[in-house]
Amino acid sequence: MSIVGSEQNSGKVAELRLVDALPRDRHGVRVRQLRHADAEAFARGAEDEDVKRYGHLPLPKYTPEIVRDQIDGVIADGLADGSLAVLAISDTGTDELLGSIVLFDVRGDRAEIGFWLAPWARGRGAVHAAVSALASAARDAGITVLDARTVPENAASCRALVKAGFVQVGEPREATTPSGQQLVALSFERPVTSAD
Repeated sequence: MSIVGSEQNSGKVAELRLVDALPRDRHGVRVRQLRHADAEAFARGAEDEDVKRYGHLPLPKYTPEIVRDQIDGVIADGLADGSLAVLAISDTGTDELLGSIVLFDVRGDRAEIGFWLAPWARGRGAVHAAVSALASAARDAGITVLDARTVPENAASCRALVKAGFVQVGEPREATTPSGQQLVALSFERPVTSAD
C-alpha cells in the first residue's frame, strides 16, 4: 500500500476529465468509479491490518454506510471539482472490488497516486495492472509523470511500485499522511508512456 490521497489537495483533476477516460482494463483488472455495491468490500478491506498500517487512509474506520456517504459526498465532489479521484480496483470478470487507487495532487502534467489492496486481492499483480490502467487514463488526460510515496518498511509496496515501473527518487524524507501522521517516506516516480 502506498500513501493514499487526502481530501485536501492543491491540484485539480477536473480540467483533465479523468473520469471521462474510465473505466480502463488491464490484465484482468479494471479501474473504475466506486459504486454503492463496493461499500461492503471496501469497508472489509480497509479493516485489514496492513491497510491500516500502510494505507494511511484519512479515516480510522470505514463502515459500509461511511463508504456510501463518501461515494455520494467527498468522492463525488472530488471527481466533479477535480480535486480528488478515489477509484475502485476491480476484477474484470467478476467486478469484485480488489482495492482502491487514488489520483491526487495534480501539478501541471504530474500527479500523485496512492493505492491499497484487500487481502483477497494480493499476489496476483493487481497493483501493476491498476497502475497501468490508471496511467493510460491519466495519459489521455494530459498527465506525463506519476508520483507515489510509501514508507521504507513497506517492502511489498516498494516491490509493487518497482514492478509497475516506478523508480525511487531522492532520499527518505518526512511526510504528512492523509490521516495526519508524520512519518519518513520514500518517493517514487514513473513516466506515463504510450505503452500504458
